[in-house]
Amino acid sequence: MPLLTVRAIEAHKPRPQAYKLTLDRGLQLRIAPDGTRTLLVRYTVKGQDGERQYRLPQDYGDGPGQIKLVAACAEAQRIRALAREGVDWPAAEVARLLAEAAAHKQAEREAGLTFEKALREYVEKKRRAKDGLPLKARTKADYVAMIEPGKVSRAGRKFADGELCPIADKLVSRITAEDIRSIYEKQRKRCERQAGYAMQVVRAVLRWHGVMVPNNPLGRDTAGRDRIVIAPSRGNPSPIPPERLGAWWRAACTSKREAADYYRFLLLTGCRGVEIQGSKRYHYEPIRVADVDLEGGRIVLRDTKNRTDHTLLLARQALAIARAHCKDKRPEDRLFEITDGRKTLATINAAAGTSVQGHGLRSTFASIAEELVSGAALKRMLNHAAGGDVTLGHYIGKGEAQLRAGWQTVADFVEAAAARGLKGQAQLDTSPQGGIEADAPRVTASPALDAAAAGQQRYAATRRHRAKRARQPSRAHVLA
Repeated sequence: MPLLTVRAIEAHKPRPQAYKLTLDRGLQLRIAPDGTRTLLVRYTVKGQDGERQYRLPQDYGDGPGQIKLVAACAEAQRIRALAREGVDWPAAEVARLLAEAAAHKQAEREAGLTFEKALREYVEKKRRAKDGLPLKARTKADYVAMIEPGKVSRAGRKFADGELCPIADKLVSRITAEDIRSIYEKQRKRCERQAGYAMQVVRAVLRWHGVMVPNNPLGRDTAGRDRIVIAPSRGNPSPIPPERLGAWWRAACTSKREAADYYRFLLLTGCRGVEIQGSKRYHYEPIRVADVDLEGGRIVLRDTKNRTDHTLLLARQALAIARAHCKDKRPEDRLFEITDGRKTLATINAAAGTSVQGHGLRSTFASIAEELVSGAALKRMLNHAAGGDVTLGHYIGKGEAQLRAGWQTVADFVEAAAARGLKGQAQLDTSPQGGIEADAPRVTASPALDAAAAGQQRYAATRRHRAKRARQPSRAHVLA
């Protein structure tokens, strides 16, 4: 029963300062200076410390939208009874109302939002969590291409539609688990890696827009048997074979074409081709003469693949190539004035008996350096992000002299391979069956080349050892 009657409550008038009246156990009435009468419920949840307070949504009174004394007391008793059982009803009610409001707002926003619009908004507004930078132009183009229909060539040939074209015009609120699974199964028949890439894009777009798909095969809460497992990407390095490295370098040095110097520069620096030549399609700037510091022997590559600047510390051989191509050029000119050097590379490969492609030269650089420098130095030379490597990211520091020595060691190794191959050829030609003149020049190696040659021998020996172990059956297989 209330401690105060309705008449007693009405007798209390507003004061200059707000004050409270106790109407029942745990129920108070706050009277504000403007006459507003607010009902407050005080309660303590079982198993938790501290008294809490909840404001009833209706004001006290008998008018429309107000709550009377008896109903207020009953509501207060209900809330306090639940609290004694360990249920914080007011907090749960607030969470429910917030969830309903968010769901209503999401539904309004999703009305008319197709997957195509959702993806285009994602690529334009998405920012990386670690640095706030937008996606690279190449990444944006790859994502957008997935929702576009296939183009038709001049000869009338129809190219394949984008991987996500089947759901491009579908409302994101109508996308089902079967839609996602059917796309994955269809693309998986063509290329498993590309199918996984498409699923990564779908997952990213839906998460960014907060779209919940029932039984989503890409969701973390879905049972493992019903989930699409995206295989991690695996590289397929195709470097120049160690035994053909010298022949390739000699063939590249023999060529008089500018593209040959470009490919030699790629091998000596370990750069990506787009970092040197740029890309008009994606608006990536090439290396220009003004970017080359001939005095310091360095080039700074701006906004690389991992969104950081990367400093190339040029070996003597790479610096000589850069110096030759900076000569008589304006600062705004490109370092290498070539458009397509693939024919030149094919000629070099034919002469050397190799089949390496542009990115394979970066793999060649990494394969050589892996045997000659530390793993931390190699990762910095290749401009690979530390990722979750705490030791490399927070403890290991590499100075300019150490990194420059790494690039120089690789360059000396390549040069030594070419010199040793040339020396072997000279010895064959000076045999009784050879036709070389007696006064032919003799190839000599410098101490740097000798050291690099020793490194090459260790490199080749390690590769032979690994190949031998790979051919041997495992102990478990032998016992079986």
